[in-house]
Amino acid sequence: MVLYGGPTNYGTMTATATVDKHNWDCPCIDTAEHIESTLGQPLELPESIDTGAWVSDAEESLLAFFKEKTGMDYVHQTRDNTYNSEQDLSSQFVFSIFAPEDCSDWCWSDDVFVVIETHLGGDVRGNYSDFKVYRVDHIGDTGFFDWVCGWYAQPISDRYSHDELEDVNSRLSVGYSSNPTSELRDLLEAKTEPAWSDKHGAFVGRLAGIEFPLLLSLAAS
Repeated sequence: MVLYGGPTNYGTMTATATVDKHNWDCPCIDTAEHIESTLGQPLELPESIDTGAWVSDAEESLLAFFKEKTGMDYVHQTRDNTYNSEQDLSSQFVFSIFAPEDCSDWCWSDDVFVVIETHLGGDVRGNYSDFKVYRVDHIGDTGFFDWVCGWYAQPISDRYSHDELEDVNSRLSVGYSSNPTSELRDLLEAKTEPAWSDKHGAFVGRLAGIEFPLLLSLAAS
């Protein structure tokens, strides 16, 4: 499998997005880099917290730790598995979010704690790593929930105009669609597939209603 890719901007750092040159519709975001770029480094935890336990079983000790760190009471706000959502991640993970008891919206709260358990392979219903705990402000702004790759279309030559691609690139951006790669497939000219070009370092494709060929690249989020 031959990959191309480069840094995709998430938060203040970078996560690497890659795609197989022979399978344009299988982009991939490196999970470990994504977590680090959006949440930073995990906290050092006291020995009293059993990181090998399920988060639900360790919740009492976690809540005590959060209060010790901040002086505030915390509540468990949500827990989910990325497997349940549209995503282009290299590995699935379960995340649990704890926020101050009196916060009105945990997405925009300071001092939110995120607990991550990364899937280690096999059946997604089991085989997860010991959990790690992260502390972050305004998780809604970090890009943590951007689990899909966006795309960017541009003319193959300067002879052609970018003007009619403004709507196309909006549709291919992270946030417009839950799955930009699927959105791109819907925009392709019938019975065509993008092909990799070593010359351009991108895929070349035709979109319905666009009279000229386009370069199609993974886009920074």
